[in-house]
Amino acid sequence: MIDPEIAEFIEALKVATVCTSKDDLPYCFNCYYAFSASDGYLIYKSSFGTRHEKMLGENPNAAGTIIPEQIEVSTIRGIQFEGVLLADNFDLNVKAASLYYLKFPFAVAVPGKLYVIRLDRLKFTDNTRGFGFKQVWERQQA
Repeated sequence: MIDPEIAEFIEALKVATVCTSKDDLPYCFNCYYAFSASDGYLIYKSSFGTRHEKMLGENPNAAGTIIPEQIEVSTIRGIQFEGVLLADNFDLNVKAASLYYLKFPFAVAVPGKLYVIRLDRLKFTDNTRGFGFKQVWERQQA
C-alpha cells in the first residue's frame, strides 16, 4: 500500500510529465491525471494518434515526474515514478473513467482515450522534512 503522505501529495496535484522511449529515443509529454491510491494507478487522457500513444503501444514502460507548479529549492516536494501502461479491460476502463471524469468533468467533452499506468516504483522527495529527504515505495510483486 502506498504511504498515505505520498498518496495525498499525488492526489493534490493534477499534472504529470510522462516519459517513454522507442529504439533508444526518449519522449516526454505532460498530461492531466487522476490517481487511484488503492491500486497505485495513474490515469490520463490523450488524443488519438499521438506520438506517445504509438510509442507506449510498442513499449509500455513509462517513467515520469509530478511536481507542484511553483517550487522553491528549500521546500521542493515531488515524485519520480516508474510503471507500465496497462492493457484495456472493461473493469479497469470503468474505474479509470469514474476517477478521471470526477476530477476533470470538462474532459468528457474532449475527444480522446483514457490510459492507466500501473505505478511500480515511487520516489518522494520532500525538502520540507530536511534537505534531500527521500522516501521510496515499490510495488510488492505477487
